[in-house]
Amino acid sequence: MNRLIATLCLGVTLSLPLAAHADEAADRVATATTLVNKTLIKNLQTGFNVALEKTVAPMPEARAEAVRKELTDEFEKQRKIMVEGLSKEYAEKFSLAELKHLDEIYSDPTYLKFQTMNADPNSSVTAISQNSVTKLLNMLAVASATDNTPKPGTAPMPPAAAPVPAK
Repeated sequence: MNRLIATLCLGVTLSLPLAAHADEAADRVATATTLVNKTLIKNLQTGFNVALEKTVAPMPEARAEAVRKELTDEFEKQRKIMVEGLSKEYAEKFSLAELKHLDEIYSDPTYLKFQTMNADPNSSVTAISQNSVTKLLNMLAVASATDNTPKPGTAPMPPAAAPVPAK
């Protein structure tokens, strides 16, 4: 009987660190999930909503509503995949203390004010950023188009030969 009690006590003692480790891992995933939803997913949702409304604006209302539903349903599926995957990844890479510290940063009222201003599509900050990014993208497009034109004095490349059908 004493041997059985000793074996049970040893088993319980050895399993305690495993249980504590599992609890901490679950806490890290839960904290990471909160963080992912508060940051990445929130920003993605805002951007998606703006892009979706720009996309459906010229459509007839019936078509726009169907597109909204289809894309919103797909967004929700993808959101769940991202939240699960990102939460697990962050939980593996950060300690619980680090995740809690990040959560405190992202909960800070000054940071939230900063993010709200940056996320507002009507803010002057957004207008400044969009103007600069648009100019840079246009310059890249022009540079790319210029680079793809034949050089003076060189013969244009002949079109690729069409494949011969198999008999």
